[in-house]
Amino acid sequence: MNWATLWTNLFGTTSFLGIDMGFWMGMAAVLLIVILMNVVFWNMKSKRKDGFSDL
Repeated sequence: MNWATLWTNLFGTTSFLGIDMGFWMGMAAVLLIVILMNVVFWNMKSKRKDGFSDL
Protein backbone atom coordinates (compact mmCIF):
# COMPACT_ATOMS: atom_id res chain seq x y z
CA MET A 1 0.00 0.00 0.00
CA ASN A 2 1.32 3.42 -0.95
CA TRP A 3 0.62 5.74 1.98
CA ALA A 4 1.49 8.90 0.02
CA THR A 5 -1.13 8.04 -2.62
CA LEU A 6 -3.74 7.28 0.03
CA TRP A 7 -2.97 10.54 1.85
CA THR A 8 -3.11 12.49 -1.43
CA ASN A 9 -6.48 10.96 -2.31
CA LEU A 10 -7.89 11.89 1.11
CA PHE A 11 -6.40 15.35 1.62
CA GLY A 12 -5.02 16.42 -1.75
CA THR A 13 -1.43 17.00 -0.60
CA THR A 14 1.50 15.14 0.95
CA SER A 15 2.93 18.14 2.81
CA PHE A 16 1.80 20.58 5.47
CA LEU A 17 3.51 23.94 5.97
CA GLY A 18 6.09 22.84 3.43
CA ILE A 19 7.13 19.77 5.46
CA ASP A 20 6.46 16.16 4.39
CA MET A 21 3.67 14.26 6.16
CA GLY A 22 6.15 11.61 7.33
CA PHE A 23 7.71 14.22 9.60
CA TRP A 24 4.33 15.18 11.04
CA MET A 25 3.36 11.54 11.60
CA GLY A 26 6.68 10.99 13.38
CA MET A 27 6.07 14.04 15.56
CA ALA A 28 2.56 12.78 16.35
CA ALA A 29 3.96 9.38 17.35
CA VAL A 30 6.57 10.98 19.64
CA LEU A 31 3.92 13.25 21.18
CA LEU A 32 1.68 10.24 21.86
CA ILE A 33 4.55 8.37 23.53
CA VAL A 34 5.47 11.39 25.68
CA ILE A 35 1.88 11.88 26.81
CA LEU A 36 1.53 8.17 27.62
CA MET A 37 4.78 8.18 29.63
CA ASN A 38 3.64 11.26 31.60
CA VAL A 39 0.27 9.68 32.38
CA VAL A 40 1.99 6.53 33.64
CA PHE A 41 4.56 8.50 35.66
CA TRP A 42 2.06 10.83 37.34
CA ASN A 43 -0.25 7.95 38.26
CA MET A 44 2.48 5.95 40.01
CA LYS A 45 2.05 5.63 43.75
CA SER A 46 4.86 6.68 46.07
CA LYS A 47 6.47 4.00 48.22
CA ARG A 48 6.95 6.45 51.09
CA LYS A 49 4.18 7.94 53.21
CA ASP A 50 5.48 11.53 52.95
CA GLY A 51 5.63 11.37 49.14
CA PHE A 52 9.30 12.30 48.85
CA SER A 53 12.00 10.03 47.55
CA ASP A 54 15.58 9.65 48.77
CA LEU A 55 17.84 11.33 46.23
